[in-house]
Amino acid sequence: MTSRLRLVSIALFASLVVNLFLGGLMVGRWLDPHRPHHRMERTTAEGAAPGWMHRALGPEGAPALERAWQEHAKEIKPLRDDMRRSREAVTAALEAEPFDRQAYTNALAVMRTEMSEFYTAINAVMVDVVSQLTPEQRRAVVERSREWERRKAGRN
Repeated sequence: MTSRLRLVSIALFASLVVNLFLGGLMVGRWLDPHRPHHRMERTTAEGAAPGWMHRALGPEGAPALERAWQEHAKEIKPLRDDMRRSREAVTAALEAEPFDRQAYTNALAVMRTEMSEFYTAINAVMVDVVSQLTPEQRRAVVERSREWERRKAGRN
C-alpha cells in the first residue's frame, strides 16, 4: 500500500506542476494578449532581405533573392529609412496638442508616398527573383502564399 500511495503522490505532484505551468501560460496570455508569438519576433538583420520574402520563396529561391536584394540594397535602404521617418511624423502629428488636422493630413500623404516608393522597390526585387525561378519553384511560391493566406484567415 505504501508504494501505491507513493505512486499516487508522485502522479498528483506531476499533475500539479503541469497545471501550474499551463495556468501560468494562460494568465500571461490574458495579461498581455497583444504580445506576438516568439516566432513572430524575429528581426531582419541589417542589409538582409526581409524574413517574409525568405519564407515566401523558400530554400529554392534563397540564392536568387540574395542576389537581387544585393543589387537593389542601395536603393531600398534609404527608402526604408524615409518610410520609417514618415511613420514617426504621422505619430508626432497625431500626438500634437493642439491637434492640427492639416499637419496630420499632410503627414499621412507623405507617408503614403514614401510607402509607395518603398513597395515599388520591393516589387522590383520580387520581379527580379521570380523571373529567375523555374515553373515548379514559382508554383511552390504560390502554394506557400496561399497557405499563409489560409492561416491568416483562420486567425481572424
